[in-house]
Amino acid sequence: MFFLYIVLALGALTTLYPFVLMVSTGLKGPTDQNDNKIVPAYLTKDDELLTKYLDDKYAGDAGMIASTRLGADASPEVVQRYQQFLMQLPLTHWTAGFKTAPNQATSRLQARYQQWLRKRYANDIDALNRAYIEESVAFQTVVPPAEMLERKAWNPPTTRKYQEWLAFKATLPAEFRVPVRTQRLFQEWMRGKHQNQFGNVPSEVAGQAKKFEELAMPASGPLVEEFRAKSLPARYATQGSEDLWAAANGGAATVMPIAAFEKGFVAQAAPAIRKEFATRNYGYVLDYILLNGRAVWNTALFCLLAIGTQLIVNPLAAYALSRYPVKQSGKILIFLLATMAFPAEVAMIPSFLLLKDLGLLNTFAALVLPTAASGYMIFLLKGFFDSLPQELFEAGQLDGAKETTMMARIALPLSRPVLGYLALVAFMGAYGAFLYAFLVAQDQRIWTMMVWIYQLQNTAPKAVMMAALTLAALPTLLVFLSAQRVIMRGIVLPGER
Repeated sequence: MFFLYIVLALGALTTLYPFVLMVSTGLKGPTDQNDNKIVPAYLTKDDELLTKYLDDKYAGDAGMIASTRLGADASPEVVQRYQQFLMQLPLTHWTAGFKTAPNQATSRLQARYQQWLRKRYANDIDALNRAYIEESVAFQTVVPPAEMLERKAWNPPTTRKYQEWLAFKATLPAEFRVPVRTQRLFQEWMRGKHQNQFGNVPSEVAGQAKKFEELAMPASGPLVEEFRAKSLPARYATQGSEDLWAAANGGAATVMPIAAFEKGFVAQAAPAIRKEFATRNYGYVLDYILLNGRAVWNTALFCLLAIGTQLIVNPLAAYALSRYPVKQSGKILIFLLATMAFPAEVAMIPSFLLLKDLGLLNTFAALVLPTAASGYMIFLLKGFFDSLPQELFEAGQLDGAKETTMMARIALPLSRPVLGYLALVAFMGAYGAFLYAFLVAQDQRIWTMMVWIYQLQNTAPKAVMMAALTLAALPTLLVFLSAQRVIMRGIVLPGER
């Protein structure tokens, strides 16, 4: 028995592991969503947290991260001076960090910008649309304007949205401010000039550098003149961020302590950064669900209708087969059980064509009616009704009770555990339906939550999808935890009878 319990416990762990892994992946991001670790490394290791922080700040740009590893050994006084320098740097000389990367669905910058707009426009999306001449559905869909300060040919737009973006940008703390360095622009220009082949860089220019991110810009020469003429924006021609930093240091040409500043900030604000990383995906999914809030009501209504119809149709059919058996009862049961032998996808196209002919597409009837009768439920209920003592029905007949009265007063009350179990099965089927629900109801006004989550996978990365599936699984988990006794009685009672 001890051995059997050990085997059962291990079996339970194997079923629990995928769910725990799903919850854990929802806490991760682009850098660690594929490592299959139960506990994300950034929650316990400071170096992993710094790596994740840098990837988030520079939107996954490995070249930018490598280029900014400067001044790692700077003193605390220099780091403090650099932080003050960032807060005084002109808006044209720095770009905002924490932008949304191509492999992300949201970012710290976007969430902060949307929150700022909510306060500015008193949570009125229509007022924002009139001001910006846009058609945003909600504040969650508003994105920051494109700002390409590093490009020579780019000029800031004169729109109201960009002017207000500058007002928002001025409120950002030093953590968000990434200086536009002339040296970085020179490195990227050299990368393009030599088609990303570092071996083609002249040795006198490369010096000790092993990659483009380590190149130092010469003080003068034909190469520098060519760079200034072809690539350097006019806004940095006379005074770049390096020049402003040198002026802030009394004219001393020292490197910016970017690496030391970022490492120190992460060490100081580690709990808050970890919390933001852990909750970002779940917060985004909740916003996504609230943005499509009608889906919650659609899902609740669909589940209630599915449970109601199945608890009406299936008991009636099972009671009729039990109380009024015919010669073909065995064949009817075999036919009902045969419906379980085919995958649900086999019946999707015929069901779709039938519902189309009946004019029921894009209605709740299309969602509910095809699943109103279940061969499994009818078979299970018939067996349970057959096991009820016939003396009860005979006594009811002697007292003059109608068949409907005996069904309502005798059969159904004694079948409550089984009916409760079947209600849970009906809930599970309705709540988890997404492919069929999307097929027969393509009108977004009656999409269920699962359909919206199914659509989310087209744009969201793996970590966000795992967070979405975790949140979607919570109602089912809560229902099962609160109805364990009903489930067990519904499974065990028919066998005991």
